[in-house]
Amino acid sequence: MKVKISLCTGLLALLVPTLLSAGEGALSAAPAVVMLRGNAGQSTTQVLTIMNSTSQPFSFEMLARDVVVRNGARSFVDAGKVTGSVASTAVFSTKSATVLPGEKMRVSVTLTVPANPTVRAVVTMFHGTSKMNSYGMHVVASLGTLLTFALTDQVSASASPLEVKAPTASTNLTLAQRLANDGNEPLFAKGMLAILNGNGILVAKSALPARRLLPGETTDVRAEYPGELLRGHYRALITYDLQNGKTITSAGQFEVP
Repeated sequence: MKVKISLCTGLLALLVPTLLSAGEGALSAAPAVVMLRGNAGQSTTQVLTIMNSTSQPFSFEMLARDVVVRNGARSFVDAGKVTGSVASTAVFSTKSATVLPGEKMRVSVTLTVPANPTVRAVVTMFHGTSKMNSYGMHVVASLGTLLTFALTDQVSASASPLEVKAPTASTNLTLAQRLANDGNEPLFAKGMLAILNGNGILVAKSALPARRLLPGETTDVRAEYPGELLRGHYRALITYDLQNGKTITSAGQFEVP
């Protein structure tokens, strides 16, 4: 049994995982995401790694930008441009450098959560300063790590009613809904799809990709079940387990003629 899942999240496509093909190899940065928990006024030091598996040198400078949510989607904001900026506190062990082909380099960054933070995420970036040849094009690469900051365990999420389109002779069963972080802390949600027949017996089950949502952020979730279902009445459920042990469940019914 296979379930096809697609999700739309807006920005930060370069982060998960951070990868750029160039020549016969690739550039990569690790880790892709760091989830942190602490208190206002505390500092954290993280080690970031850039790996150059290409045949070209990669020159970069280190930058930190706040990640804010506007109209449900993420945006990058230059350090210090918003009140309560965390990116403005970034101190890097190296401001700029060049990674030669086949080498990797580690850069540490120290960030401090201000007394009244309004930001819950920062992206630290290996911002390219030299052009690289990628599939015949000269591009400037920027690779980075997303760091989220939680101050409490009071996470909260909401989901729109589950939209279910029953399978037909030419289409698969599809499900869609919108998941939102309606709290004040970064959210980590693990999703699970279950399909029950008219007798309440489980006939299909599959995990959905885990989602990380910042406060105010929303994402569209779509699932497609390509397997065959016998004629009858069914109930589809999508359940999200949040990092504080809470769950939210949405259900929808459909008929297979």
